[in-house]
Amino acid sequence: MRKIRKGRAVKTIIHDAFQHCVFSEIDNLDTKSFDQAENNYEKTFVTIRKVLEENEQFCCDDETDRLSLTQVITDSLKQKFTIRKD
Repeated sequence: MRKIRKGRAVKTIIHDAFQHCVFSEIDNLDTKSFDQAENNYEKTFVTIRKVLEENEQFCCDDETDRLSLTQVITDSLKQKFTIRKD
């Protein structure tokens, strides 16, 4: 499974030897504020996104790169059970 973030949407690609599925979900995490976040996952995403925006000299000054990196970090935190279900 692979996730690609583009602006307000995330595309999930699942493939194996027999099938290829693509799902798109619009969640507006590129512009949501912390107060607008609906769960811990979204709050984590928004927090990481804001930190990256405020520290462009360290990594991503390009919005697409910054959002994709935020997606990868947030998904990693979720997989490691740092982000739990609400």
